[in-house]
Amino acid sequence: MKIFAGFKKNVSCAVLKKLAAILLLALFAFNTVGYRLWIEYVQVRADAKLEAKLDKGYYNENELITVKVPINLPYQTNGKEFERVDGEMNVNGIVYKYVKRMVYNDTLTLLCIPHEEKTKLQEKANDYFGKVNDLPGNDNNKKAEAFKQLTADYDVNKLSEVLYSLNKQADFNIFNGASLMHQYIPLQGQPPEILPA
Repeated sequence: MKIFAGFKKNVSCAVLKKLAAILLLALFAFNTVGYRLWIEYVQVRADAKLEAKLDKGYYNENELITVKVPINLPYQTNGKEFERVDGEMNVNGIVYKYVKRMVYNDTLTLLCIPHEEKTKLQEKANDYFGKVNDLPGNDNNKKAEAFKQLTADYDVNKLSEVLYSLNKQADFNIFNGASLMHQYIPLQGQPPEILPA
């Protein structure tokens, strides 16, 4: 009976170790790839939701932003009215979704609406990736950098070496009666001349 009890205990420990390893591996995989896939999935859903609203006309005309782009295309056709178009652009970290476009003479006119949900998702993703990968630009990283700069110049070992050498020199000067003038290293003057071989 005691043999089986020990066997069960060893099996349960092995199973727990395997489960812990699998859990840690899953956590590592989520941090490296899974979170990016999750953010991409949520952004695609947000895009589809906004495009459905735009296709049905559920948007405020006052929120539209006009962007005019000069174009120089041969044989272009002039449009008399705006047509529905899908697409997006990112300007200074803000995502704008195209609503309508019109080409007239040498100008492409786009009417865009800010995609606030996708902008927030991208900000959160960039913040998360910055924290996970320890990239500069995060508030926590700025504090850590300031602490590193404060402690970078202070090296305990180097300080102890300097103090030990000063103490050793002071002991030599006191006990051997050496004058201070002999303890200074002379300034280097002109470099030595190299004699031809």
